[in-house]
Parts: sequence; C-alpha cells; structure tokens
Amino acid sequence: MRTVAFHWSGGKDSALALTALLDDESVVVDRLVTTVLRESSASTVHEIPVDLLQAQADSIGLPLQTVVIPGPGLGGYVEAMDAAATRMRREGIDTFAFGDLCASGVLDHKVAQFAPLGIEVLEPLWGLTSHECVERFLASGIRAVTVVVDAAVLGPDGLGVGLDHDFFADLPAGVDPCGELGEFHSFAHDGPLFRRPVDFELTAPRRFEQEIGTTDGMRTYTYWLATPRGRR
Repeated sequence: MRTVAFHWSGGKDSALALTALLDDESVVVDRLVTTVLRESSASTVHEIPVDLLQAQADSIGLPLQTVVIPGPGLGGYVEAMDAAATRMRREGIDTFAFGDLCASGVLDHKVAQFAPLGIEVLEPLWGLTSHECVERFLASGIRAVTVVVDAAVLGPDGLGVGLDHDFFADLPAGVDPCGELGEFHSFAHDGPLFRRPVDFELTAPRRFEQEIGTTDGMRTYTYWLATPRGRR
C-alpha cells in the first residue's frame, strides 16, 4: 500500500489523475501538494490563489500542503521541493503522484529528483495519449474552464471557456488537445471528484510574457491569463 502525496495543479489533468488514484485500492492519498509563489501567494503556472486551492481541497476532502517557491518564476523550486519531500518522507509519504502525460517527457527528471530522497514517482495518466486523456476527461464528468492560454494559439476570448466537446473540437490544427505543450491551462471546479462546486469568478484578461527554459535554450512566450478568484 503506497502512501501518496498528490501534486495538485488545480487543472483538468490533476483532477483526472486524482480521480484515478482515489479509485485505486493499492494507494492511499494522504494529501494534496501545490507549489505557490512567495510574491503572489498563487500556484505556479496556473496562478490559482491559495484560498481557491484550499476551496478545491476542502471540496475534494483532502488536506492541502503548500510549498513556497521564492522565485522569480520557478527559481528555487528544486531546493524548496527537496526540503519539503524530505519532511514528507519522515511523515510516512513514500510516493509522489502527478498528472503528467508522456508527451511532457518529465518522468525521468522527477524520478531522478525524488528517488534519492526515498520517494517513488507515480503517474496515473502516463500511458495515455492526449486524445485518450481528453476522451477520459469528457467521460469523467469533471468540469473545468480555461484560465491561461498561449497567445500564439488562442486569444483572450479563449479564456473562461468550459472544456467540453466543442472546445476540443474547435482547437486550432496542430494544438495538443490536452495542452501538453503549454497551449492552455485550466481550473477544475465541479464534478464527481468534488463534494460541492467551487464558487469562483475570473478577473479580466491580461497579457503577460514569460521566459521558459527549453531544449533549445531560453524562449519568451506570451500568454493571456484570467485569474480565478473566490466570489466576494
């Protein structure tokens, strides 16, 4: 029996992978873990505020542990996560689980990071293609909306859109249907995984640029972002 800390992004793939883990009798999901930026108190990549991450966790029925990344960007991620992983291992966590697909190519990197700390890596969606993942997501009943889109792929009108059959059918040619190349990110807010819907609203769209390290060196990407907020 594995004792798992699930690395929760707040998006569709996280919700789908967590659903699979909760149905797996060989594992016990002990907690959700999310990295948050010190400056903004919001999750990395998706920029979901901590209060909404907590609302998601409360609705799912699992405790949330945040790991603060000093930044900027993902600066200090490895050091902060290694320290948190060492503490979690002492608390009985023996496995970290993620919602990655094999198109992301991150599994070897994560194994190399966490295996020396005595922690296995589990990827419930790893064997799925992006198309298979989309079909499983649509069948799951999980509801999610877009909160970040690559400006080279979608405009600001692509934000706040529900991830349904029409959304995936209307994606431009060549776009990974799961957004595995960063084309879009989402916020999961309802469905069988949740005991109750997570109430939220989105801020007005804003455009921002981010430098990201790739196999070809640093590249600048431009995104549209609509931050989910708890309703006032």
